[in-house]
Amino acid sequence: MSRWQAPVGIAHTQPWRVLNIALVVSFISWIDIGAITVMLPSIDEALGTDDNVLQWVVSGYSLMFALALVPAGRLGDAKGRRHAMLIGLAMFVGASALAGLANSGAVLVVARLLQGAAAGVLAPQITALVEQLFRPRERGRPFGAVGATSNAATAIGPLIGGLVIAEGGVNHGWRLVFLINVPIGIMAAMLIWRFFPKKPLRRQADHRHDLVGTLLLALGIMLVILPALQWQQWMGWLPWLLVPAGFGVLVAFRSWETSTIRRHPPVFDFRLFTHRPYRLGLLLGFLFYAGFISLPLIFSFHLQYGLGTSPLNTGLTLAPLAVGSTLGAVLGGRYVGRLGRALLVIGLIIVLASLAIMTALTGLQGAAFSAATAFPLFLAGIGSGLVITPNNTLALAQVPKPDAGSAAGMYRTMRQMGAAVGLAMITATLLAAVAANDGRWSTALRYALAVEVGIIVAALLICLVDIVGDRRDERKRAA
Repeated sequence: MSRWQAPVGIAHTQPWRVLNIALVVSFISWIDIGAITVMLPSIDEALGTDDNVLQWVVSGYSLMFALALVPAGRLGDAKGRRHAMLIGLAMFVGASALAGLANSGAVLVVARLLQGAAAGVLAPQITALVEQLFRPRERGRPFGAVGATSNAATAIGPLIGGLVIAEGGVNHGWRLVFLINVPIGIMAAMLIWRFFPKKPLRRQADHRHDLVGTLLLALGIMLVILPALQWQQWMGWLPWLLVPAGFGVLVAFRSWETSTIRRHPPVFDFRLFTHRPYRLGLLLGFLFYAGFISLPLIFSFHLQYGLGTSPLNTGLTLAPLAVGSTLGAVLGGRYVGRLGRALLVIGLIIVLASLAIMTALTGLQGAAFSAATAFPLFLAGIGSGLVITPNNTLALAQVPKPDAGSAAGMYRTMRQMGAAVGLAMITATLLAAVAANDGRWSTALRYALAVEVGIIVAALLICLVDIVGDRRDERKRAA
């Protein structure tokens, strides 16, 4: 059997039922990413935390998400999606309970790190299910559903968080946002146990894990990201030496994974990098998440700290982003087969236009700011959906199905590395600008948005260069 073919398994008879159950899991694992943006002031008041703790509550989740993705993808390839998702759900439910009961900032940070690791176990299984259950020509709609679910959950999280805090109160409402994951997660686990196939759709000959490769990858990612997370606490330039050290460890990881002395299946098959769409998808995913994922957080800070808006009204202000993200993901899944990479360019241009409009509106106050930013937030949501979902499809289109889990894991690792770096740097830019401008949040928001614009422009230029290169190659082949 070719590496590019997948055998027919039990789940192929009802792929949408299996995928819909997985989408429920995806929703609860992503919704906290959005909800946390409106919960931070309440957490700060209830637990008496500082900026460093709040930074780790947000960015630490993305860091652990990134660390878990690739080994979790390989776990699903070897043991099956059912096995891996049940492990991930058990971790997520336990971590959510710990977060909801946390009595200090330190306990909450630990809980969020565990939550991120659990989400990192779950995410590649869901993407790999689409690869395994649907033929390449059929994947647009399923990837659209996956993208719409994650985008909508992330974007609607602030509204749900605001509603729950409004009902439960500032001191305890944020706890309920975490604790509600427990019963939903248990019900989802029962459905997975009942309906998912008990064996991998394609069983690997060797199930042993590459512990050395896993540790090298985790250490390399940690060293690269850690200075960005701690740059306000670690003074001087010495801590930034961890970045080249981290790249050195990642080079060692590649050498180990491609060596002949390794006796176990690799954590990641580097032959996947021979496919240009996959390479570009990884880079574009990193840049887009670095530049965009922090938008709800910096808006929430400006609304709650700068304008004195309640968590509920903050969530309502961000609601157009949720609507646009869902619509954009559906449209992206529907038209990616027809427009290809041009759809990514359209989405990036829409995002840039929306960020430019928001920058021009930062001087508005109170309800006027919330009303005026509704349309650009909606546009930003549509643009993000037209980037994220099509990039999923295009990046993974040529991935061999036996490698679907690890390929999806590395793809999501790059996105979450971008998210962790972007959240840390853009949030730090916002807070530093507040301190440097006598507490003027509107000025600080402009600085933070400018950083986002710069990163998205870089993503757009890379996408345009790739399209030009493709057309040049086509003309050479035609000649």
